[in-house]
Amino acid sequence: MRFRYSLLLAVVLAALSVRCAGSPAKPEGSVTVTVTTSTTTSTTTSTTSIPPLVGGGVSVSPGGSGIAAATAFTFSASPPSGGVEPYVITWKFGDGDEGAGPSASHIYPTTGTFTAVATFTDSQAKTAQASTSVAVRNVSGRWTAVFDGGVVANQAIDLVQNGAAVNATINSASTVFGLGAGSGNVSNPRNLSINVTFASAPAPPGPFATTFIGRIDDALQSWRGTATGFPGCASCTFTATRPPFVGDSGAPIR
Repeated sequence: MRFRYSLLLAVVLAALSVRCAGSPAKPEGSVTVTVTTSTTTSTTTSTTSIPPLVGGGVSVSPGGSGIAAATAFTFSASPPSGGVEPYVITWKFGDGDEGAGPSASHIYPTTGTFTAVATFTDSQAKTAQASTSVAVRNVSGRWTAVFDGGVVANQAIDLVQNGAAVNATINSASTVFGLGAGSGNVSNPRNLSINVTFASAPAPPGPFATTFIGRIDDALQSWRGTATGFPGCASCTFTATRPPFVGDSGAPIR
């Protein structure tokens, strides 16, 4: 039995001798550490100067005075400069109404002088403004119509505008036509048309109806067009004028 234990001990010692003859064992508790060295990154700070926001120019079409409830003014704004894009353009037309975009249209329902203001806003909420003014009148008042070639006697036409509608009275008491009455309307940009009936015209020619269609100039002082239906002139060219305006009321001197 003692021999058997001695032989076993010898085998174990031999095995330990063979293991130690290989690669040396690492010390107890040692670890492998990988160290990565990165290069130093420098930060460069640059300053960019942003010019102040400056509003673009504004324009309006048509030029001249407009007719209340009829003339559609188109307001246009050129792009602003400076600031930080994108830009937003909004409009205040001066009568409580507003619009948006580089171009905006507006019809003024009442007379007066109005200032339309364009506001330019950049992405940083900075603002700039530009403006233009327009005059708006009506066609109310007395117009004196003169017919080319004198084929029809001069006519005194009294107009009263209410919104886009127009009431018309023609007093031809000094002629054979008598009193005429009718109505019509104004339309964009500065058009005026009326239909008038002379119901009490004596014979000849007796009762008849006539139509005036024409365009008013940009000062709203001259109305030129064609009149149809007058006895002796199926289609006549006329020019009607009225006195200058007073102040901003839109009412001309009678």
